[in-house]
Amino acid sequence: MHARAWPGDTTYETIPVVLVHGLGLSSRSMVPLGRRLAALGYQVLAPDLPGFGSSPAPVDAPWPAGPDVRAQADQLLAWMDARNIHKAVLFGNSLGVQVIVDLAVRFPQRIERLVLAGPPPDPAYRAPLSQYARVVMNMPFEAPSLNPILQTDYASCGIPRMVQQLRRTVRDPIEQRLPAVQAPALVIRGEHDQTLSQAWAEEFTRLLPDGRLVVIEGAAHNVQYTAARVTARLMHAFLQEAFASGAAAAMDGVVVPRLVDTQDPLAAPKPISTRLHGMLDYATALLCLTLPRALGCSPRTQQVLATNGMMALGYSLFTDYELGAARKIPMPVHLNMDAAGGMQLLLASATALRGAPAPERLAVAALGLFHLFAAASTQMPMGPARLVPVAGGRRHLPVGTAPGTGEPVPASAREYASA
Repeated sequence: MHARAWPGDTTYETIPVVLVHGLGLSSRSMVPLGRRLAALGYQVLAPDLPGFGSSPAPVDAPWPAGPDVRAQADQLLAWMDARNIHKAVLFGNSLGVQVIVDLAVRFPQRIERLVLAGPPPDPAYRAPLSQYARVVMNMPFEAPSLNPILQTDYASCGIPRMVQQLRRTVRDPIEQRLPAVQAPALVIRGEHDQTLSQAWAEEFTRLLPDGRLVVIEGAAHNVQYTAARVTARLMHAFLQEAFASGAAAAMDGVVVPRLVDTQDPLAAPKPISTRLHGMLDYATALLCLTLPRALGCSPRTQQVLATNGMMALGYSLFTDYELGAARKIPMPVHLNMDAAGGMQLLLASATALRGAPAPERLAVAALGLFHLFAAASTQMPMGPARLVPVAGGRRHLPVGTAPGTGEPVPASAREYASA
């Protein structure tokens, strides 16, 4: 199994943090979070589960070999044994949540704490097609740079394998195992996560004996990528027991404040603020609507640029930034629309405008590149992360003894492990 590793500065090296990816993905989506946790002093590892990323599929696995939750939990445990990781903090995103919960129930002595980000499967979407539709709906709410990683990972593992894995895991009755989780657990939901409702996130947390729920405003499903710095600071506070319900309530539930990219030394430089982006939006829309006609451009060029200008003006008016009028469209959605518009202009310059004068085609292509640059170079503030009060938790279950370890195991965990 391939794994990425960030050694940190050994401040918290005794208990490593292991990051487990989601459906069809790899450790690539964990890089931003891994780097930021290492900067905080943690030893961090992110494996590619067998058949995904750079880890080959098991040689004896029948094609397409899309694994179920239990198989991936066993693979993760075998990797931990091979790395001599006797106990770890486990972070899981999406399907990774199902994997680490399974591991935590069957082998509680191997788990220090759990961080469960975007826990599936929401009972409202427990069918392969509906779950996949929710995954697609998430994409506009993620950072534009994440979507190429998603598509690359999906293509790398193979669509048949991903589909089979989806079919095997989407009906996973995870709620039956949650009461048997002994480790303290932090549940994280992105405000715009389309794969799980707020009601399911609260019910999921309520079923955990020692769980607490935090919502990151502005984020979506992949908080470890789009809101990596907020998530890292949130995990740090949770692992160090640095926040409590009473203190958070006094600050309107805020556990981690709103952060912008300019405050993150590990982020790529992003010189365009949201206010400047708004000014550029309206300026380019105005130029697209007026300049081509004034310069006598060909009708086809005028049509392409006018369409782009009208669309940019329309969604800019509804964007949630300083110069937005209605402020209904989240900034990540706006940036993804910018990126899509840029790609459309590049495609139009090479196809629809093939017969137009060369200067016009170059101008359209340059505008497309500008849209892509603006989408990649605009600051995308994330947070704050707010603690959500959830009734219940900290239940006391009847316990037995784990064979060979002497560790206490709740009754429901014994039933599940023997199934």
